[in-house]
Amino acid sequence: MAANQLIDSESELRALAADLRGIDMLAVDTEFVRERTYWPQPCLLQLAWENRVVCVDLLGPDAIGALEDVLFDDRVLKVFHAARQDLELFFSVCGRVPGPVYDTQVAGALLGFPDQCGYGSLVEQVLGVTLDKGHARTDWSRRPLRDEQLQYAVEDVLYLLPMRRELENRLAVLGRENWSREMFLELTDPTLYRPEPASAWRRVKNWRQLAGPELARLQALAAWREEQAIKRDRPRKWILSDDGLLDLARRNPVDEKALAQISIPPTVARRQGAAIVSCLAAVAGNARPYDVPADERLTRSQAKLVSSLGRLVDETAHRERIAAPVLATRAELRALVAGQRDLRVLRGWRRDVVGQRLLARVDAPTGQPSGSEGTSAATSRS
Repeated sequence: MAANQLIDSESELRALAADLRGIDMLAVDTEFVRERTYWPQPCLLQLAWENRVVCVDLLGPDAIGALEDVLFDDRVLKVFHAARQDLELFFSVCGRVPGPVYDTQVAGALLGFPDQCGYGSLVEQVLGVTLDKGHARTDWSRRPLRDEQLQYAVEDVLYLLPMRRELENRLAVLGRENWSREMFLELTDPTLYRPEPASAWRRVKNWRQLAGPELARLQALAAWREEQAIKRDRPRKWILSDDGLLDLARRNPVDEKALAQISIPPTVARRQGAAIVSCLAAVAGNARPYDVPADERLTRSQAKLVSSLGRLVDETAHRERIAAPVLATRAELRALVAGQRDLRVLRGWRRDVVGQRLLARVDAPTGQPSGSEGTSAATSRS
């Protein structure tokens, strides 16, 4: 089968599924569009195994359904680069996440490459191959696809398996294979890809400008917008812009006449006005409105402690030669200071490398350094 051939018929899909039976490793990439939808719309699936590379048209027959046996086979390792968006696509189509997975971006981050290192950059640095970036902005929903577009798509999976082999060898030298396995397992958690309307307000730009009743209204409005976007499969901003949410939360229109005085599109006011007013009224009538989580209302001393923890993470990351966010994000540090303990940084290899020292510093009496300050990390290498 030619590398630039587009598989787009049921007979070809059946033949491909038969060819994939019995393999133990598969490189996977997807191309999709989501400019006009909430969920990613699958356009192309690229697969590489052994000495084969194929592109599968996802606009025709139910290709993902035809290939589910291998995509969700626990005996087949699926190799991605920057897997989260691809896994979100599979979750949105199939309602479950493929596994097990290997993410070359994650593996690279544990070897000192940037934690968001792009595929082309990692291929060049690890394998010494320079890729053409000319079709990075292709509209993959348009047909027919030109040969050069298909070749670009092929290259997105062509180097995944040899790159995995090299990265895995380097991880073995450092004794970090278990680190990577933990991180790959985290990627297959379905909760990562399941929308949570109740926390959608955190996505709203400039939400920190609000407090008290205004923030409670924003939280309710953002949840309503998220639910509408999911139900109608439309981008959030098509339902209502962030600025529109903020304006509504501040001005709190009590009826549709008052709503007309607010700077939101007339079509939104006309079609969604009653729902918006009802949403705001529900907040006003709620004796216990949405509250700001503890990690978002830290005291000044707690904020200073977060900064102190951040420096400890940075120092540890520098010593281990990995990016700091791989160890702990700022949000995790805020949550830790706020009292949360079910955190990624307090589990597995991260706990050994930095989590225990972070916890000791948080739990130390005010003004007293923790017993582990200034000591080296008890780094787990296995």
